[in-house]
Amino acid sequence: MRTWPALILAPLIALGSISLGYALVTPVCERGSVWLLHALILTCLFITVATTTLAWTRKGEFLGLVATGCGAFFSLIIALQWLAQFVVTPCMH
Repeated sequence: MRTWPALILAPLIALGSISLGYALVTPVCERGSVWLLHALILTCLFITVATTTLAWTRKGEFLGLVATGCGAFFSLIIALQWLAQFVVTPCMH
């Protein structure tokens, strides 16, 4: 039961992070503060790392290994999305 959140929630949270990040760009640029985007990314990253850690406890099984890899991959995707926010500002015109 500990493997399913990393298999199902991690991809959904990564997709939600990208979608909500795009949706929040306009309000963030109007206010001039990007902390909301950073808070969103960190929250999503924390949840995916937590689900990956749960799957890691079952790494001796095949499904646990697959779930750990899936969770780690989508955690990396979210971390790279956060890195992109430092390189390219969201309010670039």
